[in-house]
Amino acid sequence: MSEALQLTSDDLRFVAETVGGGRYEPDEAPAVLRQREDLLDVMLEDDRLVDRLLGDEHALLRVSPALVFSVLLRRVIRDLEHRPYTFERTPAETVAVFDAPRVRRFIAEPAIWRYLVSLLTSFVRNDSVTVFLRRDGQSVRRRFSTSSLEDMLGLAGLVGEDEVPGIFRRIADIALFQSGIFPDSLRWSRAPGAMPLRIRALPPTLETYEEHGRRFYRLAATRPDAGSQGPVLEALAEEFPTARKSLELLSDRYLRWSRVPWFPGPEGRE
Repeated sequence: MSEALQLTSDDLRFVAETVGGGRYEPDEAPAVLRQREDLLDVMLEDDRLVDRLLGDEHALLRVSPALVFSVLLRRVIRDLEHRPYTFERTPAETVAVFDAPRVRRFIAEPAIWRYLVSLLTSFVRNDSVTVFLRRDGQSVRRRFSTSSLEDMLGLAGLVGEDEVPGIFRRIADIALFQSGIFPDSLRWSRAPGAMPLRIRALPPTLETYEEHGRRFYRLAATRPDAGSQGPVLEALAEEFPTARKSLELLSDRYLRWSRVPWFPGPEGRE
């Protein structure tokens, strides 16, 4: 599952420093580990690396998000080896579901795992797209947040044909990310006694986000230009709840305990 080319030289020096036991000179470590992906793969599974990333706030600031998410997703996969069930929460109850082997098999697929790491990395900061629209004979500027499901749905109707596949993927990615990393913002929106939300065209519920995630991953997968990503996108459409659960496990067990705020709030809000 190694992704040496996506890791920075600082990442690889950090891995060697933490796990290598002094065997690697800092200047030589990146080249060595890029050539030995089998060795890097083993090192990224090392408990010392996880412990340092989770226990040292300053260490987190030295490395890229890609390294953090690579290591922690691997840890989720390992966690699922040791118990047969996961938990599913609703406003009324928490239920044990004996699906851990299925979740583990799905996210351990190298293509799925790489896609999820890339997805998580893409949400570390908010970006926006500015479009100029004609309205009442005047040019009006509108900004679309690339972390907002509603904004990307609106943008999909304005872009050219060549840009549609990327927008479709982004819509599905947002649905998966928000429902996996921030599930409570959707899970509790209709709970008894919940605070009223602002009026939105898109109901902020897990069911709505799953529906959009499945639909737009499938639309992106069936495009002629989907290329090698087609099977991955189709798999995410078919197994959206499984993929979402893997991100919720990551968030529950690791990200929410970090002192580093890796992501802005739900729907791109700070």
